[in-house]
Amino acid sequence: MLKKIAGKIFGFEREIAELQKRIRELSWDTSFDMWTRAAFLNFCDIMPRSLRVLVFIDMDRIAFLNKELGYEEVNRRVRDTFSVPFRRSDIVARWYSGDEIVILFDADLDAAQHKANELEASAAAQDLSFTYNIGEWDVGNEEVEDAIERLANEVLKKKKNSHHRQATDDAL
Repeated sequence: MLKKIAGKIFGFEREIAELQKRIRELSWDTSFDMWTRAAFLNFCDIMPRSLRVLVFIDMDRIAFLNKELGYEEVNRRVRDTFSVPFRRSDIVARWYSGDEIVILFDADLDAAQHKANELEASAAAQDLSFTYNIGEWDVGNEEVEDAIERLANEVLKKKKNSHHRQATDDAL
């Protein structure tokens, strides 16, 4: 109570409200309508110890599509792709440069795989595609960034193998 009175007297209340508003704005990525990496990491910092399921998604051909269709159209398609229903406890966020997305599921591996399949269909409806990997994160025993890096490396391997197979098929 005393803090509120002092805040009003010295004008801190308005400043604090403005800072809280700014934090909310910086936590939300308006281009894709999902959390930012910083917000995601803040959620992970308060996660109780247990096994959680992570999905790392790398959108395919985003740089090409941005040039071909324009950023706003690609952003709209990504937003539409990820507009499928998630549980309130699932956290979807942009990760690295913008075409990577990470999801923290409050579900088991089978449910996460089901949602990944649903997202693939949603992406296809938007003429988009992505490569992904699903894995577990042992909260409290592993840093979330290490778990995501492990998944990202597997996605990179999948993409390299896919490009190698495509080049081999093209050569035949």
